[in-house]
Amino acid sequence: MLIAHCVVDYHLMGIPTLITPRLLIREYTQQDLNSRHQLTQRAFQITCSVDSIQQWLDWTLAAYRGLERLHQPPYGDYLVSLRGSQQVVGSIGFVPALVPWNVLDATADSSMLDRVTTEMGLFWAIDPDFWGNGYATEAANAFVAYAFETLKLKQLVATTERDNLPSQRVMTKLGMQVLQNPTQEPFWFEVVGLLTYHDWNLIRSKIEKI
Repeated sequence: MLIAHCVVDYHLMGIPTLITPRLLIREYTQQDLNSRHQLTQRAFQITCSVDSIQQWLDWTLAAYRGLERLHQPPYGDYLVSLRGSQQVVGSIGFVPALVPWNVLDATADSSMLDRVTTEMGLFWAIDPDFWGNGYATEAANAFVAYAFETLKLKQLVATTERDNLPSQRVMTKLGMQVLQNPTQEPFWFEVVGLLTYHDWNLIRSKIEKI
């Protein structure tokens, strides 16, 4: 397991720069406008203008400090680059994720199927030019370690579509239990990966003994 090294101010909940063997994960800055514009179109497959990315960037930078001052979870995007060249390869972050757990349980009360809980969701996106190098897993491992070691989360989730097999493989590599919604409702909930602190700690302990 690749664990990131960081210096943490425990009075704040913002995410510091995380360094893994090959990657550097940091907050976006205004200087990342063009890189983010390209990444949005290539990795997130969203067509947009530079002006719209500038608005997103202004909002994102304000959100870093605003959430930090309020001692709220550090939701948002973080830039992923190669340590040596500083080449931008992707983005990763946390997002509030609504999960209707009851749809996964055949014995659940039908009147409760649309009830959701808010979970800390992990997401990632890698530029297609850099697929196949394990960067998504490496960056995600760093965020998982931070979530459990510093933020003290009980569990972490990631969601995706049924046909997004690469993301499901990353979930598996992270040690997540990958669960499929057996129904078509709600339409936006297809696959969820679940990783608890207990399971992550067991995986880490086994790796450390190797």
